[in-house]
Amino acid sequence: MPSVLAVVPIHNVRRYLPECLDSLARQSHHALDVVLVDDGSTDDSAEIAQRWVERDRRFRLIRQPNRGLGAARNAGLRAGHGDYLTFVDSDDVLPPTALEVLVGALERTGSDFASGNVGLLTSRGVRQSPLHRGTHRTTRLGIALREQRNLVYDRLACNKVFRRSFWQRHGLRFPEGVRYEDIPVTVPAYALARAVDVIELPVYYWRQREAGAEPSISQRQNELRNVVDRFAAVESARRALAGIGEGAMKDWYDETALQSDLRMFLHLLPDVGDVYRQMFLDLAADYLAGVDARVLDRLPPPLRVAWRLVQRRMIPELLTVVSASRDSAVLPVVRRGRRHYQALPYLDAGRAELPRELYRVADPMRTQVHELRWHAGRLRVRGHAYDPATGAARPWSSLRGLWLRDEPRRRRRVVSPSLPRRSPDAPTLPPRYAWSGFQVSIDPAVLRVRRRWVEQSWRVVAAAIGPAGLQRRPMGVGEIPPPLPAAWVAPDVRVVPLVRDRSLRLVVERWRVRATSCRRDGDHLVVAGESAAPADPDAALWLCRAPGVPWRRYPVTPDGPGTRFTARIPLADVTAGASDGGAPVGAVGDEWLVEFAAGDEARALPVSAGYLSYAAVAAARTVLAEPGDAGVLWIRSLPAGPLLARVRGAPAALLLSGPPPPTRPGFELVLRFRDETPARPAPPDRVLPVRLGPAGWRATLRCEPDGGPLAAGHWWLLQRPAGPDTRGGACDLPVTLRARERLPARSAGARLWLEPDRHRRLVLRVAG
Repeated sequence: MPSVLAVVPIHNVRRYLPECLDSLARQSHHALDVVLVDDGSTDDSAEIAQRWVERDRRFRLIRQPNRGLGAARNAGLRAGHGDYLTFVDSDDVLPPTALEVLVGALERTGSDFASGNVGLLTSRGVRQSPLHRGTHRTTRLGIALREQRNLVYDRLACNKVFRRSFWQRHGLRFPEGVRYEDIPVTVPAYALARAVDVIELPVYYWRQREAGAEPSISQRQNELRNVVDRFAAVESARRALAGIGEGAMKDWYDETALQSDLRMFLHLLPDVGDVYRQMFLDLAADYLAGVDARVLDRLPPPLRVAWRLVQRRMIPELLTVVSASRDSAVLPVVRRGRRHYQALPYLDAGRAELPRELYRVADPMRTQVHELRWHAGRLRVRGHAYDPATGAARPWSSLRGLWLRDEPRRRRRVVSPSLPRRSPDAPTLPPRYAWSGFQVSIDPAVLRVRRRWVEQSWRVVAAAIGPAGLQRRPMGVGEIPPPLPAAWVAPDVRVVPLVRDRSLRLVVERWRVRATSCRRDGDHLVVAGESAAPADPDAALWLCRAPGVPWRRYPVTPDGPGTRFTARIPLADVTAGASDGGAPVGAVGDEWLVEFAAGDEARALPVSAGYLSYAAVAAARTVLAEPGDAGVLWIRSLPAGPLLARVRGAPAALLLSGPPPPTRPGFELVLRFRDETPARPAPPDRVLPVRLGPAGWRATLRCEPDGGPLAAGHWWLLQRPAGPDTRGGACDLPVTLRARERLPARSAGARLWLEPDRHRRLVLRVAG
């Protein structure tokens, strides 16, 4: 087993340190050299660390005077040993399989480093890090920065495992005596790497300090030192990219910095004093002097205008524009002639310093898929599409429809126009967009070429004809894509909805191998399947926590003559090491994608049309074998408690139900508000009763349960033991993938939506 050096700088974190060190000690990858560097703590953090050193021989402690995070990390690197390197901040937490997944990816691909998704950790649970929402949307192995340029947003050091030889070959080290140490290391590392592995699975829980705790550096942005050090870090990364000779990457990073790293300080300007503003303008002027004008042209209009005002040092106008753009969730768009412009201050002022072209919106049409569902052999697509300048206040505002484009050859298939519908989001949209919805039913036969099925990908494009003429745009998906159900359209052909580049594709594929059933045989789960040709004698089923990264391999055995096969998976493999307690709400559970590997190729294993989901109880766990998105097989190991299996709408309510819990006869549902911000404290949790019977459990979600109406926004759906003893705490209510496939579910009147969230979670959306 390859060894991992984990460096943990420590400075006055007694409140959080035990949880951090415990998460390292519990890693499923056991070969660790954990170097704890006490950086002059004045509390008892060093004593806490010493107790871990005495308890676990993999831990070592170094003490030094306070020199800052960068110096502490560098000291730990010099003292430690390992084939791989990782860095853990002492107030954060690692999921139990984090290092196993990242190292497993590197061992398979040979990449220079691996980067995993990040969750934000508070006392209320874990939620997706906005910084990593786009960069880690899907798993991609062995890619280069040129293939996914938005990776320059991923500037955190702690969600990565580096190959030590890569680190040493390029002489990487953290800057000392400054804040924002990660940027000058991670951004050049992406440019220097021959290949990297990007893992969609969260591997790091980044703590967000709450009221009553000392704020972290990232929460003290209004301090002068922070703005100085942030500009210095960004400038250092930019110089490094230029030194590598990567001019294009330097421009990509400039574009990223102006939209992210430096934007946060731009948005603070209305709230800070003159000294801060002048310092910001001086630093920004120096930075902008090295930015190519084409980079500024690619920015969204609000930032394009704001950075132009920074260049001209037009402070009153800058404060007006920044205030208008940061305080509006959705900025209006207006038309002038046939062109679209962002409705920001000074648009029509006719000022030479602010030409109208700065405000121009090049691609104004807004599209989003809300639901995909197969019905009577056709794919029903529901969503919205509209021109934000003209809106869709009436059914006749515009005519909408879809067409399908064959990506390699640009062949086009027109789908019948959609009848106007109220948008699924109508209660939460301004009235002028209420009729932006559409519903289209796609006959899969239109995907055939010369009446034959051909393997290819079709892009779904939305079109609208209105006052501005014909507009079209690829059919987008939201932050959380809807369930993506596949369907067999011929005995040997599937149509699979997929998301690529944040837009919808329909992929036609011929089957090569598929699962036909799962069953229990003693202490084993037996997966049966068939292949289009005799299976490779060395073929195996892989269980993968991340696609393409095998966790366990199980040989495939021919099942009689022909092309049928079986694979036997010990139930102990998927139940061992699982913990039902202690993990925060929203923590990633135990689940594995099933892949069929033959030769050098491994691919997700689809299920046949007649496949029936299977459930077994073993070792106080419920083991499910069921199809997920794209109709491929997943194996999940869940606590043997309540499971949501059915959802349906009712007047002003949603009706939930599931099978009898094997080991938890009494439980209650808990709604926990997700959209907490400093300006909007979260309301208390709401507890909902559950009715139990021989056939299972039932519960009703209402807009106004006991205790008053639910606040508008998003609520996590949790469960916990009923009664006075709730020591187990609340955890996410698991949902079967079959039930998830039928989401979103709406109450009659569309005040409530139950929607899928990331990583199998459920979220209740309440309209205002």
